[in-house]
Amino acid sequence: MTRPERAPAPKRAKSARASASASAEAKAAIAPPQLDLFPVRPVIDVLDPRTVVGAHTGVEHLVRVRLRPNEAPHVIFHDRHGWYCESHGPTCHTVQLARDEIK
Repeated sequence: MTRPERAPAPKRAKSARASASASAEAKAAIAPPQLDLFPVRPVIDVLDPRTVVGAHTGVEHLVRVRLRPNEAPHVIFHDRHGWYCESHGPTCHTVQLARDEIK
């Protein structure tokens, strides 16, 4: 004898309490930013693109950004392609630091 199949139970709408607790859990999952007791300012060097890249370069601005003294520098170019980091591309956060330094 086969067992008759059941119809799936209708889905219930989430209550306001369930959605509020879910949003509270989502907020708790994100840690607050840590306070820096001794903030390190990035070192920004504006370089001459003609001497670094070459006399016939199309680079308008060349900037070296070190976020911390012991880290490798980010080299930021501004040419016909726009502003971009040599290693990370245009989405690197050091690009904005370089642009602010040029202005």
